[in-house]
Amino acid sequence: MSTSEYTYTHYYIITVRPRIGAEVVEHLKWEDLPWEVRLKWGWYFDYRAALLKIKYPRFRVDSSWGPMPPSPKSAEQIRKNKITALKGKITEIENKLALAEKHWNDLFPIQDYPDYQKALQKLNSTKFELNNLITPNETSTNI
Repeated sequence: MSTSEYTYTHYYIITVRPRIGAEVVEHLKWEDLPWEVRLKWGWYFDYRAALLKIKYPRFRVDSSWGPMPPSPKSAEQIRKNKITALKGKITEIENKLALAEKHWNDLFPIQDYPDYQKALQKLNSTKFELNNLITPNETSTNI
């Protein structure tokens, strides 16, 4: 996973004016929206614009959205949250594997079963993804 996924966040602005160029009567703004959130909640922004059209029937209600470069702090926070989530997922998978090994009572060893092998592959791919996200100066922390 590269940092290019976190290059841009989006904003959505709704403004109400009596006419073009006049002073703003009401202004709503949402910032730092990831693209997925912007798409998922597009209906909500349209709904808020419709409510303003009802509230101000003779005024002009304008909606606009676009990309904005994120602050370095927000991009770093997104990366740290992803690292935390991956660490939690690794712990969850390891605990489930340990529990399965502890309670295994079949004739053949658990390592021969495809479901167990798929879980190990998932664990390894999650660890690989985590190692790609962690920078060299963070390797001293617990992985």
